[in-house]
Amino acid sequence: MKNNKFNPKWVAMLCGASLFFTACSRNSGETEVASDMEKTEDHSEHNMEAGKSNEMMDLMHENMSAMQKVKMTGNPDVDFANLMATHHEGAIKMAQEEESSGSDTMLVNMAKKSPPKQKEEQDKLRDFVQNNQSATGDTAATMKMTQPMKSMMAEMNHNMAGTTDHHFASLMSMHHQSGIDMVKVYLPQAKTPEIKDMAQKIMDEQQNEKRKLDAWLKEHRQ
Repeated sequence: MKNNKFNPKWVAMLCGASLFFTACSRNSGETEVASDMEKTEDHSEHNMEAGKSNEMMDLMHENMSAMQKVKMTGNPDVDFANLMATHHEGAIKMAQEEESSGSDTMLVNMAKKSPPKQKEEQDKLRDFVQNNQSATGDTAATMKMTQPMKSMMAEMNHNMAGTTDHHFASLMSMHHQSGIDMVKVYLPQAKTPEIKDMAQKIMDEQQNEKRKLDAWLKEHRQ
């Protein structure tokens, strides 16, 4: 009669093999989960970095979009005043963001000082526009004042890395340069002494701030 009893040695070997494959499967699953977690963490960190960059970048885009919507009259003084008042709005908002989120003492202090002065200039420029709504001229000539803004948008780094301070210094430097270039296009066309003098003052102030921002960026290379 055939003996149907299992050999104890074979039973032990089968059990050992079963435990081995179970452990391997579990380790493989844990490795995949760990890998997925690492990817998620890396992606999350990337999104956080992009989010930091986007905050200041979004303000810049918002300002550039607002400038594109400015209705040109063809009168150089009115068109400049309207464009620069809108241009100031972007600088004011970026300065407020730096003041609330920045950490560098020099940049934060700069951000605190700029808005009050720019708001005063902004009010004067808007008053001028309001009082000269009927003024018209050659829009082909005054449209050239929008070119610096378009050039700046083309040069903007949408994948900017670094801190809020770096974003502020870099983007504000570019923003000032577009304002400086706008003044340079306007001055040969200027007719109203009051607005011409204000434009020269704005250019001098923005050149001075830009030098400080560029020097800071040079000292704090990423």
